[in-house]
Amino acid sequence: MRRALVAALLTLAACGDRPGGAHPDAAAPAPDAAPDDGGGDAPLPGFAVQYADPDHGPFSGRTLTTIRGQGFRDDDEVWIGGRRVIGQRWIDSRRFEVETPPGEPGAATVEVRRAGGGDLAMRAGAFTFDAIALEPPGGSVAGGTFVTLTGYGTAWDATTTVRFDGVPLTGVTVHNAQRLTGYTPPGIAGDADVDVTTATDAWHADRGYTYFTTGDPFSGGFSGGAINGVLNVVILDAWTKNGIAGAFVAVGDPATTAYRGTTNALGEITFSGPDLRGPVVVTAWAADHEVATFHCVDSTNLSIWLRSPLPPPDTGPPPVGTVGARIRGHLVFGDAVGLGSPFWTIVPEPRTATERKRVYVTTAASAINGQPTPPLAPIDYSGPDRLAWPFEVAARPGSLAVVAVAGLYDSARDPTGAGIQGFEPFAIGVARGVLVGPGETKNGVDLVVNVPLDAALRVQLAGPPALGTPGWLGPTEYRVRGGVDLGGEGVAHLGKHGLPYEAGFWPGEYLLPAGATAITLTDVPALARAVADGSYAFQVGAYATGGGSPFSVRIVRELVDASAPIVIGDFLGVPRPLDPPAGGVASGRRVVFAPEAPASGTPTFHLHMLADGDGNPVWRGITCAGVQDVALPDLSSIGVAWPPTGEPLSWTMWSITGPGPYRDFTYRWLGSAYWRAYASATYAAEFPTPP
Repeated sequence: MRRALVAALLTLAACGDRPGGAHPDAAAPAPDAAPDDGGGDAPLPGFAVQYADPDHGPFSGRTLTTIRGQGFRDDDEVWIGGRRVIGQRWIDSRRFEVETPPGEPGAATVEVRRAGGGDLAMRAGAFTFDAIALEPPGGSVAGGTFVTLTGYGTAWDATTTVRFDGVPLTGVTVHNAQRLTGYTPPGIAGDADVDVTTATDAWHADRGYTYFTTGDPFSGGFSGGAINGVLNVVILDAWTKNGIAGAFVAVGDPATTAYRGTTNALGEITFSGPDLRGPVVVTAWAADHEVATFHCVDSTNLSIWLRSPLPPPDTGPPPVGTVGARIRGHLVFGDAVGLGSPFWTIVPEPRTATERKRVYVTTAASAINGQPTPPLAPIDYSGPDRLAWPFEVAARPGSLAVVAVAGLYDSARDPTGAGIQGFEPFAIGVARGVLVGPGETKNGVDLVVNVPLDAALRVQLAGPPALGTPGWLGPTEYRVRGGVDLGGEGVAHLGKHGLPYEAGFWPGEYLLPAGATAITLTDVPALARAVADGSYAFQVGAYATGGGSPFSVRIVRELVDASAPIVIGDFLGVPRPLDPPAGGVASGRRVVFAPEAPASGTPTFHLHMLADGDGNPVWRGITCAGVQDVALPDLSSIGVAWPPTGEPLSWTMWSITGPGPYRDFTYRWLGSAYWRAYASATYAAEFPTPP
């Protein structure tokens, strides 16, 4: 949950008060004061819900909101829209801080339930789920933030326009009926309404996006214009997001710079001087935390997250959790004019005495590099005396698709009985837009199996990374992983999708033959019927044997034309350690690497991480693309011996192509959902003991 510093930054961002009342975080009345809901109504009973702030959020859930009321206990349960919240933190008898569950667009009731049953406090319509979700949900007042809009039940098309407080989104690309991307216009600090319109329909998200003057307080990184005499730095604990008091910060060489000091109680420090110009190197350190460095800094504001060896222990009751959901319904076969067929004609008849028709039901993976929920049990054909077959599947909370894979299973070809080797898929069915919350059992989902796997795709790698380079342990094989991207509902991987795969392979993943740089994928669903508005997505790369590190990977999305080969290039060079060499000792206080050729892609930034033998973080350094020789800071002037010497460390290098230029970096970009290409390698390293 966000803490004090984040609240302070939000205040700076000029978020408005609750309409018609005082600021929601104003001091609570004394315990013996008369209850007041802030809106002029009659006094509340001893146990009541007043309102939620904010009182709206996307259908996908995970909006952080405060439930205000009276008589709350730390073991109460908070429910919104009939679903239990994903996370909750009891603050006091008048406040819960919660993460909302997913919900159908529209007004929803907020409930606070006594543990074990009994009393119930509720307020109808206290929270509204918007049909639009934005990622990220906020950005700089300067505009230019790359955003993805995901809709629920939307029908976006080529006529779609998007406006933030009436100002158009630029560079709009409509990927499918539920997803589009673009770049935000400039705005005024605070919340902005978001409106999406087509020629025939419109969708609105009240205060759906937040403009910040000091950068996004929830994602850190750079914000503001170029450094011109002033640099504001905030140091946060990476786990709690609390500001770190007394953290050491230096601009330039910590041993010689005039721009150095320690942060205040909120983790803030400002440097000012007529000669302070970018780009600069910023170093941060705090007791019991790692060292962090940012190179090529030329933004007025910089927020740095420092990791401690272990996250601090949680206080209070255990978290609500996000597991245990179930989706139940029925499999149905047939087409639009013959639903409920007793015959699975889309699957061929068994060819041997040991073959049978079978269906596995899973959920879509969250992303192309995610994992679908494994099936609970196979469903074998029985008929023709029935028209539907019941299913049940575990699910992650959220808005997702349920996927059925139908085919022939031959037990004679599956000695382990795991359903891997003996199953051949022929068709899929997809139920779209299923919303499920933590611990919820969703009933009544009809899953129509009517999409044949009769398409094929040719994937060709252009200028891929070299394999088997003599003299170092680099990539040795090419792999392709594909799926149908259903926007915010997830990805249905190609082939067997959610079945357990043989060791070393993920769902939808294929190994290219030795010496080949292209592969033809069969058993691919055409973009029709339930997946007509989807697109193909691929994760393609060079890996060490078994799909491990080192690797260089490209992610491509929004492909819809299966008639021509899909050519994928612009790979990043695999980082190759030079100093220290792989498993060797560094020549001094620096790390040097070089990307292995060929490398036609250009990274946005490099990420370096050092960890000790126990896995504790030692250093996280972020540089722009052109920096391959990184000097490590000398902290001896503050009595800190760093880096650790004479002991084995783990050095992990990343090169990453993100959604925008380096000057827009935020810590969100460390999540793979933002990556277009990435390469990584990890090696043992050691730094020499000073003489």
